[in-house]
Amino acid sequence: VAMETTSLEHQIQSVQRHIAFLKKEQTELLHDLHLEILRLQKHCSELTHDLEIKELEARQQDVLDRELEERCRAMEAQLQEKEKDNMELRKE
Repeated sequence: VAMETTSLEHQIQSVQRHIAFLKKEQTELLHDLHLEILRLQKHCSELTHDLEIKELEARQQDVLDRELEERCRAMEAQLQEKEKDNMELRKE
């Protein structure tokens, strides 16, 4: 009976050591996962910021493109008007 009690006590101590080891491993894993989540959140924020800047730049470029197209059309209209004036002057 004493032998069985000693054996059971050793088994209990062994199980307690395994539990302590697993708790330590779990704590370290959770800590590492938390750090990884923070890193990914930061990276996501940076990517979102970059995307917002690119979208803003694209919108500004669209506005500039439209302005240039309008100026180009106005210049073409002026050119046609001048060519028409030149033709009339040549006829005279």
